[in-house]
Amino acid sequence: MFVNVIMPQMGESVAEGTIIRWLVHEGDRVEKEQPLVEISTDKIDTEVPSPASGIVKKIFYPGGKTLPVQEVIAQIESIEAKEGVVNAGGASGYSPLLETTKKIETVEATKEIEGAEEREKRYSPLVKKLAQEYEVNLEEIQGTGEGGRVTKKNIMDYVAAKSGAIAPPPVTEEKVFEKDVLIPLSPKRKITADKMIQSKRTAAHVTTVFEVDMTKIIKCREMNKDGMKREDIHLTYLPFITIATARTLKEHPIMNASWTEEGIVQKNNINIGIAVSLEDGLIVPVIKDADKKDLLQLAKDIQGIARRARAKKLKPEDVQEGTFTITNYGINGSLFGTPVILLPQVAILGVGTVVKRPVVVDDAIAIRPMMYLALSFDHRVMDGANADAFLRAIKERLEKWEVLAYDTKRSSSSTGYGGVW
Repeated sequence: MFVNVIMPQMGESVAEGTIIRWLVHEGDRVEKEQPLVEISTDKIDTEVPSPASGIVKKIFYPGGKTLPVQEVIAQIESIEAKEGVVNAGGASGYSPLLETTKKIETVEATKEIEGAEEREKRYSPLVKKLAQEYEVNLEEIQGTGEGGRVTKKNIMDYVAAKSGAIAPPPVTEEKVFEKDVLIPLSPKRKITADKMIQSKRTAAHVTTVFEVDMTKIIKCREMNKDGMKREDIHLTYLPFITIATARTLKEHPIMNASWTEEGIVQKNNINIGIAVSLEDGLIVPVIKDADKKDLLQLAKDIQGIARRARAKKLKPEDVQEGTFTITNYGINGSLFGTPVILLPQVAILGVGTVVKRPVVVDDAIAIRPMMYLALSFDHRVMDGANADAFLRAIKERLEKWEVLAYDTKRSSSSTGYGGVW
């Protein structure tokens, strides 16, 4: 039996993925669940495991190729059965061996047509404008840009050649970057750039900032961090902020929503994405039903997803169904920022670093550990008053936190939150 390895869908809004590199070669013997290939999307970098034990019969696409989800990227000749073909990794059903063989044979034949269609769709506005101005048929020009794209230089050289003029000598890449360093874009950086531009073009971004006195949170953390350390939990400020945000989202459902042309969709579940910094960008794994979890469980979950993200061990379900996002740039010392909304969500909370500074308390100057919370929200969905009320509620929860010693062997609901929630 031949088992098709497909490009998996790593999130509900993910339509394509990029092959980073193959970990095996054609003819290699592989075991079930053995990593075959590293892939990258705007949601996740991960390894795709082998769906069966057998021989790598065919690898259809090289590293660096971006493909739509459900596309067959490799085929395993399984040693577990003798005939038939099955798609693994998200596609459904069986297909006859002959039909699959036909597909394999036609892959190369259709590449040229697909490439031409892709180039046509990817002509830049400048290239199209120049082609119209000089009355040039773009299909007659051989593109030298990335992926065969037609560049401005290609058009000008073509026009010069047809008119008999001498084209200016080409500027070599070595001369252009004689003193500078060209850093190739990783697949994740390219996809992230596209998503960020899409978000800024789509959502009406506005940011509001509140200052929070973290005195009680720090006292509670100091009281409990050693006990949680014995449970292999590193207690940071983030679980406190996450639980405060989750409970506040229940009271302000407009923040836990998405925009559609038909109307605003309020989400039933509160699933909070936590931005995790990686070497080549960010990834946002999701804590499901965050409002139903206590401080201990959130601390465990946040620590767990961060470890799996950095080890590239996240599963597709780990990055799906997020309804709100928290990004903790304060870990790098930043006071505050204006984070970009992760579509189709309508808001994102930025967490700044905690810094001791003088503030006025009861008409006297005191030294307090202060933190800025910055909320970027979609002005199409809500007004500033809605956003300010939401952020003010989070601030009050954190500043009125009851300092308790939590029993790590029991749920925090048994010790209570002193009516804060």
